[in-house]
Order: sequence, then structure tokens, then C-alpha cells
Amino acid sequence: MAKPNQSAPSEKPTNLVSVVIDVDWYKDQLGRWTKKSRRKADFPRRLKARLVALHYFQIAFDSGQEYTERQVNTAIQRGNIFDMDHVQIRRHLVDYGMLSRSADGRTYSISERYLSLAEWDPVILNQ
Repeated sequence: MAKPNQSAPSEKPTNLVSVVIDVDWYKDQLGRWTKKSRRKADFPRRLKARLVALHYFQIAFDSGQEYTERQVNTAIQRGNIFDMDHVQIRRHLVDYGMLSRSADGRTYSISERYLSLAEWDPVILNQ
């Protein structure tokens, strides 16, 4: 039986895409989603745009503060520009590392795990 082809440890995988989020692209995306129209925008499917959308929600929260699920839901609903339920958006915020949930599931706080998913322009992160 033949062994599967194993790449050398020093070789980098070719399927990893580096995501770079710069200020101009960020502003362009937010401008598209917030323009006056009759319906809400579709929630983005591509990683780069999805990270921008989730960051838009994350900036409603203060670092170092804990929030109840009700407070998180209210903040999402208040600023929701997408045709997506607030519960799904909250789940994405946790899954993508924008918010972390306490072990008992009662509180949420800002997380910085999402920073490793893209190369973020420092101007965006200092908002």
C-alpha cells in the first residue's frame, strides 16, 4: 500500500489566503450597506466582507466591560443594517472571535481573537 503524499514541514500550504482590510475598502463596504434603500443589505458571505460587517457590530461595545445577552441583542438590533436575525449575528460575533462568552454563558465581552483572521489597518482598529 502506497503512503499518501506528505508535504515537507517547511512548505507552506498554498490554499491559505491573506486577507488585508484597509480603511478605504472598509469605508466603501459600510457605505454600500448603509445607503438609503427600501431593503436591508444581505449579510456578506465572503470572509473579508463578513469581518468588516462583524467589526461594524463589535464597535458598539466597550473593551473591558461585560454585557448580558439582552444588552448584546439590543445593541445588534439597534444597529442592524442587514437582512439577518440578531441571534445569528451574535453567533457570528462569537464564532469569529469578536465577542467572547463567559463559561456560564451569561455575559459577553470584547475579544481580540479576530485580529488573527486578517491584516487590519491600524486606523480601523483605533475607532
